Amino acid sequence: MITALSYIVVQTPHMQAWIDQVTHHIGMQVEVLEAGKTMRVRADEKIQRFVVCATSGEPTMGMGFEVPDAQTLMRCSMALEAAGYKTTPGTPEEIELRGVQDMMHFKDNDGVRLEIACGLKDAPTAFKPGRPIGGFRTGPMGLGHVAFITEHFEAISNLYRNVLGMNLTDYTDKPFKVEFLHCNPRHHTIGIAHTGQPAKIYHLMLEYNDFDDLGRAYDMALPNPDSIGVTLGRHINDHATSFYLKNPDGWMFELGWATRTVGPDWEVEELKGMSLWGHDRTWLPDHKREEARQILKHLAAEGMRAPVVLPENQTQLKRTAKE
Repeated sequence: MITALSYIVVQTPHMQAWIDQVTHHIGMQVEVLEAGKTMRVRADEKIQRFVVCATSGEPTMGMGFEVPDAQTLMRCSMALEAAGYKTTPGTPEEIELRGVQDMMHFKDNDGVRLEIACGLKDAPTAFKPGRPIGGFRTGPMGLGHVAFITEHFEAISNLYRNVLGMNLTDYTDKPFKVEFLHCNPRHHTIGIAHTGQPAKIYHLMLEYNDFDDLGRAYDMALPNPDSIGVTLGRHINDHATSFYLKNPDGWMFELGWATRTVGPDWEVEELKGMSLWGHDRTWLPDHKREEARQILKHLAAEGMRAPVVLPENQTQLKRTAKE
């Protein structure tokens, strides 16, 4: 039923740090609605892709998923209720802040707030990035993808696959158990991981149109090595070249480029690992980190490679480089 990750909703005690990072480092556009309290963050022509509100408590991040119309929104609510999830209609204030036609919300098995919405509006002005970039790959594939660690793997998998209608793309048990799910041509919109750690948001992936914009984001992170949660590398499944940047609330942005897409003839794969090269996960326990390194060595010995398939909106193909 859901067709894309439409937006995220953040509550943070670090508003100014969020503004600085998403504009100057990542390259998004901030619209402050009430100084120090509420802002929208843009990545494209839409009125928002992040809704960020200040809090004096613990930070949180929830997800807003897109459905095509009000009728599907109603069917989605009914399916959730039948599966045991209590849904609540959005208030007029919530609907206005998000810039949607209608919405409802519920909590998943880990207590994460999930929203289902239809009719995300276009902004009245063109997207103006916070630093010179060629934009982000969004459109019908939505904002990007979210990966999270869950304590209720089977229940969460059932929620996304059997209640919300996502499809399995691929999966692995090495170096930890993960399922990747899609709901449109984006290789995956959700990644569900069971690592033995408490439930938490792991990362939100944002995909640049231009490789150089990813490289410059990595350059900006290098002077502060502690800000890099996963080093530059390339994933084995969606073929993204990416690194992971810690944000002010402790979870991460995966900043990437050139992911592949899936179609109706996609065949589910069991993965040999998480990455082709790189992607040293500094947060893993030492024994799991070493296991991940050994997987990379085996893949290198096999000579495993993957093609780079440039997205149709690859802006670097449409202009010459400046001298």
